[in-house]
Amino acid sequence: VLCAAVICFVYVCNSIYIRTPMHRNMVQPVEKFLKGIPDNLEIMNTGSNHAYNSIDWAIVGVNGFSLASGPQSLSWDYRLVTKYRHKIKKGKILLIVLADLMFCLLEYPSDIANRRYYFFLEPDEIPHGTRWKKIKYKSIPVLASWKNFIHCFYHRGVLFKEPEPSLTYAEEQSDLRIAGWKKEFGLVDLQRRESLEHLQNTIKQTSLLLRKMIDESRAEGIVPILMLPPLSSVINKKLGEDFIKAVLLEPVAEIAPDVPFLNYMYDERFQDYRYYYNGDFMNQAGREKFMPVLWHDIQKAAGEANL
Repeated sequence: VLCAAVICFVYVCNSIYIRTPMHRNMVQPVEKFLKGIPDNLEIMNTGSNHAYNSIDWAIVGVNGFSLASGPQSLSWDYRLVTKYRHKIKKGKILLIVLADLMFCLLEYPSDIANRRYYFFLEPDEIPHGTRWKKIKYKSIPVLASWKNFIHCFYHRGVLFKEPEPSLTYAEEQSDLRIAGWKKEFGLVDLQRRESLEHLQNTIKQTSLLLRKMIDESRAEGIVPILMLPPLSSVINKKLGEDFIKAVLLEPVAEIAPDVPFLNYMYDERFQDYRYYYNGDFMNQAGREKFMPVLWHDIQKAAGEANL
């Protein structure tokens, strides 16, 4: 009787929890995988949050698909490209979307960072994946944390909606982003290249993984193109030019000098904070301005790459 009561309680709580805004916000970015990735893609892109927020192929009427669904390491870019690369038509494009500090880690240390992948991948496709984790994260997510039982009724969250652009909010969020990067990667500051000395081995490893993705894609008749999304002037001014060269531009130049590289980080057309909802994640207005420019430049770069 007690066992039945517990099962019933968990079932009821899970039914409530999966309808909470907190859970819906986590699931929504990966629902596109559950609906199915189209065949004969003109383009597929990788990426983390910046790609997720800046790229929308529907704006330019292109049969494309974004593998970005939130914070994502280069290792995950590689896994997803390896799994879904066959969806790209031969001779078409893999857009590898870079991010400021993407070379600074191979994997997120916390297993919880992998939970959204259980919705569309099997446990053996996920590092340290288990059948129980798939059940816990996908089927009975209320069991993922005891706090979720509380969130059924209290602090249920709010469905995400892009906030209206605000210079004050952009400054605040950019400061939080910088503070988060310092803590996550053990950086003294984001101005000097000397801050990166302890990350040189990781930068080398991730650079080699990028090269592997490029070479394997080319071997299957796909054209790789690198792209660094725009950032607003609000956050750009908080990142030292010398630091960005050391953490991103120089590794790319060294490992992939033969790959077209579209760099929009400091592009004057996209510096206005009003194209972003927090200083570095593009909003709808930003995407509508950016996507036609991006698609034009991609077509040009792909044509030159095939000469």
